[in-house]
Amino acid sequence: MRNLFREDTAVSVTMEYIIFSMLFISLFVLLYVSFGDMMVNGPKETVIQNEFSDIGNMMTSLVTDMYLILPENGVIESDYMIPAKVGGESYIINANLAMTDQVFELVSSSGEETSVTISGIAITIPINGTVSSSEINHRISYDSRK
Repeated sequence: MRNLFREDTAVSVTMEYIIFSMLFISLFVLLYVSFGDMMVNGPKETVIQNEFSDIGNMMTSLVTDMYLILPENGVIESDYMIPAKVGGESYIINANLAMTDQVFELVSSSGEETSVTISGIAITIPINGTVSSSEINHRISYDSRK
């Protein structure tokens, strides 16, 4: 055992380079695996939530504007534009009647979901329907004659 600590020969330069390279590569891979999810998916989820809130608020404003100019006996139609993808994913806008008020639900293909309330308009005008962001034309219509 005493001879083990008295050994003065060193590792060759080539072997030292290989050992340090393997250590640094394994450290880099470990950091990439550990922080890759936090650095890529975290900001993506934040972008999707913020964009969904903006799109839901735009839809709510559109419905509110239609409500304010509704004819007593007639038809009103409005075309609107929404982004085809948010965060690189397509999504669906669904108008549902919630427990107390009506909401727009926005759901992405990865399962991210946001709900935006339509402040009490559903009592006067029941709103229902589903639209996909991948569709070309988007239209809201209301016929007061029905």
